[in-house]
Amino acid sequence: MEEVLDIIPPPEVSLESQGKAPGRDRLIGKRILVVGGGQSVNTFDDNPPIGNGRASCVLMAREGATVVVADLSAEAAQGTVDIIEKEGVGKAHMVIGDVSTPEGCSGIIQDSLKALDGQLDGLVIGVGIVGAGASIPHYSAAYWDRVMNINVRSHFLILQEALPYIEKQPAGGSVVSISSISQYLPASTEPAYNASKAALSILIKNVAYQFAPRVRVNTVVPGLIDTPMGRSSGTKIKGRNASAVPLARQGSGWDIGYAVTFLMSGESSFITATDMIVDGGYVGMGSKTAKKPNQETGVS
Repeated sequence: MEEVLDIIPPPEVSLESQGKAPGRDRLIGKRILVVGGGQSVNTFDDNPPIGNGRASCVLMAREGATVVVADLSAEAAQGTVDIIEKEGVGKAHMVIGDVSTPEGCSGIIQDSLKALDGQLDGLVIGVGIVGAGASIPHYSAAYWDRVMNINVRSHFLILQEALPYIEKQPAGGSVVSISSISQYLPASTEPAYNASKAALSILIKNVAYQFAPRVRVNTVVPGLIDTPMGRSSGTKIKGRNASAVPLARQGSGWDIGYAVTFLMSGESSFITATDMIVDGGYVGMGSKTAKKPNQETGVS
């Protein structure tokens, strides 16, 4: 077969991937907590792309949900609430809390329940950290513990607090944790990050087992996504590594938000204990199947 050196640009990016599609009333009456619903920042973007947590909040509110935006940063959380209120479809509340401690996780759940009048139908946990990385001989135990604390333990503590309330809802409920394709790709200098994401996947499947059939519990697994954190990891490059993605572009925070929204909705009522990979084919086909894009393919 003749080698393909160039490709036709990918199809026009959908309105959904741009965050411009209207809602479809899929979450009317649902009350959902998003932990990590604010927005990370970097030091070089004047007009940053939307992050996964913020996009998830906005899309679920657009579908008619009441959303609690929980974050460590009041400014970041308020920014998400402002977008939702401006759209005027769903409702939003802000909760500030620190997931690095058991007390902080408990406080987030209790404050959210107060804001939602005790009803919690869904939970999204999107908190996670990654650092500059180092080879194992130079990797500190303190850094390992910090990554595991935020990326795994905090998810466990939030689940432990929230699941009894979700389980007792008449229609049950849905939980989503945000992972990363790093759980499948260990070739990096981030052993704690890779290990934490793999551990999170197994934790979620165990929780899905324990709380079936009342609560569905899944992970969304982003690939290369154009977010403020993603751009920081990609050395300020818009469209970083797009040539490694079979669909020839990065995803957007909206792409992740739609996966989360689907798993929160009745459309996914027979899905649990699943890793939903949203990566443009990177894991399934491998980066060697990608062809270099020949024009700008950003979605921010």
